[in-house]
Amino acid sequence: MLSKFFSTLFLLVFVISPAMVTAKDFPPGKWWHNPQTVEKLNLGDEEIKMLDKQFVDSRRKLIKLKSIVESEQFELDNLFDSKSINKKESMKQFDKLQQARKNLSTERFRLLLEVRNILGLERFRQLKEHNKLRRQKIRRELRSMRNHPKKIPGSE
Repeated sequence: MLSKFFSTLFLLVFVISPAMVTAKDFPPGKWWHNPQTVEKLNLGDEEIKMLDKQFVDSRRKLIKLKSIVESEQFELDNLFDSKSINKKESMKQFDKLQQARKNLSTERFRLLLEVRNILGLERFRQLKEHNKLRRQKIRRELRSMRNHPKKIPGSE
């Protein structure tokens, strides 16, 4: 049980963290279909089609790469769950897992590069600023909800 906890924690720290760092200024989902964003960035139909294509291509790759990461993590977990552990085999499996994670992060970054290429420098900066402001607004709203929780009917 404890090994599964550490495996999960390990997965969160080393898989999700690098992705969050490279994507922190990058809005989630198909942001280029948001009318406000389209207007703000002055996106044309051709650019939207290019972004759609890049998104679909990247998603296909990401799905496969995430599956490989999970598979390699599963194999490492199996090694740790065995009665005696083979250090050499475990290190070899760990290296496989790290390579799978690197491939996943590389694909995420490749999409970011493609978006930057499609938008150009100035609009990419606008996108980052727009997303930064959106995140700040969400944080303020969440803080406000925590500071002023609504009373649940019948809770008195």
